[in-house]
Amino acid sequence: MSDKLKIVAACGVGMGSSLILKMNIEDVLKELKVPATVDHSDISSLIGTNYDIVVVQTFYADQVKNYGKVVVAVDDFLNKDKLKEKLQEAFKTLGVEAQ
Repeated sequence: MSDKLKIVAACGVGMGSSLILKMNIEDVLKELKVPATVDHSDISSLIGTNYDIVVVQTFYADQVKNYGKVVVAVDDFLNKDKLKEKLQEAFKTLGVEAQ
């Protein structure tokens, strides 16, 4: 795996909730000292991409399973503590060290 993870936050339209989710992911990554690039997108624009981690609201999880090595499904994209837990699980799956 490269030095930096490739992560995308995706939602139905790719504007509001994915941007908020992207910023929250960046906050968690900074706290855990995990190097990554984080994009945000709408789900339909993910076709043909391959991210390390795709973060979406739970009801989109099945639609994005082919666009990343790990899909992180969140029920509340504003809950940073739960997001942190789920990202730490994804890091373990990928063999990434987090603090």
